[in-house]
Amino acid sequence: MHIVHTEADGGKGGQPLRIINESLGMIQRGHQVTILCPESAPLHGLARDAGLRVVTMPLRRKNLHNLLLLRRWLKENRQFVDVINSHNSADTWLVALANLTLSDPVPLVRTRHASGVPRNNWTTRWLFRTACAHIVTTGEALRQQMADIGVPMAQSTSVPSGVDTQRFHPADKQAAREHCGLSQADFWLGVVSHLRPNKGHSVLLRALAAIDNPHIRLAIVGEGPHKATLEQEIIDLGLQERVVVAGHRSDPERWFPAFDVALSPSHDMEGVPQGVLQSLASRIATIATDAGGTADAVINGQTGILIAQRDETALREAIVQLYDDGALRETLAQQGYDYLCSHFTRECMLEAMEKVFSTAAQRSRSR
Repeated sequence: MHIVHTEADGGKGGQPLRIINESLGMIQRGHQVTILCPESAPLHGLARDAGLRVVTMPLRRKNLHNLLLLRRWLKENRQFVDVINSHNSADTWLVALANLTLSDPVPLVRTRHASGVPRNNWTTRWLFRTACAHIVTTGEALRQQMADIGVPMAQSTSVPSGVDTQRFHPADKQAAREHCGLSQADFWLGVVSHLRPNKGHSVLLRALAAIDNPHIRLAIVGEGPHKATLEQEIIDLGLQERVVVAGHRSDPERWFPAFDVALSPSHDMEGVPQGVLQSLASRIATIATDAGGTADAVINGQTGILIAQRDETALREAIVQLYDDGALRETLAQQGYDYLCSHFTRECMLEAMEKVFSTAAQRSRSR
């Protein structure tokens, strides 16, 4: 198959990484992949750096100019394209409208990465139920949102972003701490994510400040617009000696094994956060909020501890519980790892997406 991905602008978070990871996997399986996106989108440079074929296409706005450019490209390349996978609202609409004007429309699969509730009006229902051959969500909670606006369950599939377990895997804690420059004797919490307000770092800092134990420390890995605010909050809370702000790291797989507990305190519009899946793959006990589709992977008391969003008290209590109970940490880490390996690997994702794409393409050819 020739799979074309379109993206208006998915920012710097997990969405472009999912597209790239999935695309590379599909190429390894013998498929061809092309990415259409604006030059301003982070995906554009990241995909080119990964060796993927990228076509610069203005898709950020739904206007006639962008529609005509996309339509021309689709018309010229239709015989070589089997399926389009769109990733944002603007590009989905542009593909859907272009398809209306083509004698041989390209089957459209829409992937929804975030858990923002879609509008329940006739145009949105037409887009998801009629214009799209299939809807892929990155979590079951997001799939239920589709059902709530009338998309049949048979027309949607939950396919979380799979983890590359060759990259993220259990490793020696002492060696990992030496690599990351973290003290060996302390109890290290870790959070790996983009630094923006809805990722919940501020809630975590306040919960940590309420724990009167200098040996419970925190490493924050990532970059983003909220960094300066977090650094000031660390000073205001008197946590300078207990928190390490590591910034962006190209080797997060070397950091997870250094943690005693990994956290995802998000109250963002999530699918299943990559940081959660990566911590499970690293066989680290995990505490996460019930944001978006996180509960698909973190089953409370079985594969981790799941708490309500923005609940500082629950977060503090969960941290203290795992600090006090090493046996529970070990049990959650092992059960989380086993569950990840059965449900959320890169191969699980590729298998599911390949089935979605091939089914959509076959139905189009059989018309």
